[in-house]
This record gives sequence, C-alpha cells and structure tokens, in this order.
Amino acid sequence: MIDEHEWRSVLQVAEDGTFSAAAKHLYVSQPSLSQCIKKIEGELGEALFDRSQTPLQLTPAGEIYVEKARQIQRLRQELVKGTADLSELRTGNLCIGSSRTRSSCYLTQPLIDFHRTYPGIRLTVREHSLRELKEDVLAGTVDFALLYEPLPDKNFASIPLLKERTLLAVPMDHPFAARFGGRQVTPYPTMSFARLHKQPFIKLQESRRMAQIYWNLCQETQCEPDVVFEANSIIDAAELCMAGLGSTLVTDMLVRGWHWKEAPFFFELEESVEERQLVAAYGRGQHLSQAAKTFISLLKR
Repeated sequence: MIDEHEWRSVLQVAEDGTFSAAAKHLYVSQPSLSQCIKKIEGELGEALFDRSQTPLQLTPAGEIYVEKARQIQRLRQELVKGTADLSELRTGNLCIGSSRTRSSCYLTQPLIDFHRTYPGIRLTVREHSLRELKEDVLAGTVDFALLYEPLPDKNFASIPLLKERTLLAVPMDHPFAARFGGRQVTPYPTMSFARLHKQPFIKLQESRRMAQIYWNLCQETQCEPDVVFEANSIIDAAELCMAGLGSTLVTDMLVRGWHWKEAPFFFELEESVEERQLVAAYGRGQHLSQAAKTFISLLKR
C-alpha cells in the first residue's frame, strides 16, 4: 500500500477523475491500472473510489489514502532536493512555475546563464495560470513559482524579485502617437486612460489579473473603451496592438523583455496604478534547494 507505483496511480486517478484518462497519463493500459487500484482496495478492505459517479469521487477511505499519499510525495520530493544539494549543483532537477509572459520576458536569459554554469542540472518550466501555479506550490510539484503579492495565506513563503509598472500601448500609427512622429520617445509621455473612451481596445480575459486593473481604470475615469477582442495573455494583446487592432495595457517587464519585431507606442498612465510585486513563491516549511536559491539570485540581478 506504500509502493510508489501504487500511490502515484491513486493520485493520478483522483486528479483525472477517470481510469482511462489516468491510464494515458501514466502510460499504462486501463485494465492494468484498474487491477492496481483493486489490489490496493483489497488490501485496505475499503473502496477508494465511488464508481457510480462520473467523474469518479473519492470515498472517505480514498480521501485518507490520497492525503497520506500526498504527504509521501512531498517527503520524497524533499529527500531528492535535500540530497541534490550535496552534489554542489553538479546534478539534480529544478522545476520553475511561471506564466507564458514571464517565461518569455523574464526567464529566458537566466535560464541560459544558469544552464551554461550548471549544465548538470535539468531545468523545467511549468507554465500554468496563477491559480494553478498556487496549487503547484502547495503540492510541491515546482521548486518555486513566479507569483504576485499578496499571496493567499500563511502556507506560502516568498522572496521579492521586482516591481512591475502598468503602461498603455497604442498602435504606432494611432493618432495619439502621431504627434510624436510615430517614434517612441523616452521618458514615456503620459496620457489619461479617459482618452480611450469609445476607442478600440484589447482587454485581457477575466481570469487574468490585468483585467481587474482595466476595470478599475474604467470606473475611475468613467471611460468605456470599445472592446474589440479579449486576449488570453499580455503578449497576445500586445501583438494585436502592434498589428493595429487597438490599444491595450502592458507591463514594463513585457516592454523590456519581449523581442519586438515592431513595437507599439507606450505611454505612462496619468492615473495611479499600484505596482505589482513579483516574488519567487514556495511552500512555507518546504526545503528550497541550492539550485533554486542560485537561480533566484540570477532573477534578482
């Protein structure tokens, strides 16, 4: 009942909700997975899953098993991380949780620099939404994740990295940019969000944090832009802006870190928008490996 193959099988079925999906993720046949689960249930004398429901639901015994299996999983991860420190970064693994935007605009060069210095460390970037990244941190499936403060609860520990400012991007041929000759000037000129009233605008989907900043600005300025598209990421929104579809909100991280073919025109907002504190977040009490500490030091340069 404490065999790694067995508890990993139970965790996968609990996560996927069906034997067929779990079998695909585990690269085993469905009959083989079913037999494995039945073997565990026979040893326990209790069913782990309520098979009358779809997706499968854990029974009370299943909830206890999954809780203990996750504890075993975390202990195993701690053991691997702890012993990896003894190798002086010659070997090991480092898994970083990130979003697509931060991977492209913030992680690329540190990943290159780290690999050149420590080629024996296997690097993985796990790209998820902010909600999923928080779950990854608590589950210990990443060494740390790039998240924003405030963090949800006391189960998170963090190391500050940088603060991000919100900027306004407009197409380079937009009349707002025309008075600057269609060429970016620095420092960035300022403009009120209110001037975007009825102007074509690309906002982010509601699940994205920038969507809340957009709505706050709309309420503060009584502005109603003409939303022509809802993008899934700041990168997507910026590229559509660059193509002339409309204006959008971006961060200075994107402005600095994205490899622009042809950049939009950027303005500072006259309205006060609170800077976002980016942190390296990990589970409180979780062992932060030497590899993770070394990588985070690269991010803080």
